[in-house]
Parts: sequence; structure tokens; C-alpha cells
Amino acid sequence: MQSIETPQDDQHDRRFARVGDTLLVAYSIGDEYAPEFTETYDIALGGMAILTNAELSPSLPLTITLELRGDKVPLLRLRGIVRWSHLDALMQRYRTGVAFVDVDDELRTHLQRYIDTLRLLRDMGVL
Repeated sequence: MQSIETPQDDQHDRRFARVGDTLLVAYSIGDEYAPEFTETYDIALGGMAILTNAELSPSLPLTITLELRGDKVPLLRLRGIVRWSHLDALMQRYRTGVAFVDVDDELRTHLQRYIDTLRLLRDMGVL
């Protein structure tokens, strides 16, 4: 599996700029497990950060279903790999970084258009 985001220990040194947004997301660690439902707190072309109830091991593969609010594409289905997972003591949840893998051109186009729209709305003061 090849990631489109270079894994970095320094979260501020990224290949793709992230935009903060709360999106509905479902993830599963395998077909035999029911999906967990949560939300993102930032997203980029190469990955996203989500809140989880359990610590997820680095390199754990995930199946992801992402809902992009207001987008005509109802759901995006992605594959990802956990890069890091750290407890947020205040929230009593884990902040978990996920890198997307094997993203095709059509999916990349949908993600980029959505991220660009979020940035534009923020620059205009709408969000």
C-alpha cells in the first residue's frame, strides 16, 4: 500500500495543508467488525484526523466512509492507515491521524474540490 501523504513525526511539517472541519465518518478495522461512527477535526488531501474512543495502533489499516456535507457525491469510500493515536485527557477520547492510501484520481478530485470550497468559505468569513 502506498500512502499519498509522507508520514511525519512533526505534525506541522506536512505535504498537504489541512483544513479544520467536522465531518461525519465511519471507520472499520476489518470486514468482520461493525463500523465505528465518529467525526473528523481536520482533513487534507493526504489524510485526516479523527476522534476515537480507543487508541488505534500505528499502521493499522482502516476502511473509511466519509460524508462531505453539501457535496453531490453522497459518500466517499477510502482506505487509510493509522499514523498516530494520542489520548486527549480533556475530552477522554483519542485524537487519531489517518493517512489515505490508494486514492484514485476521481476521489482525489472530490476531496480537493471540497477542501478548496471550505478554505474559500473560511476566507469569506462564512465558516
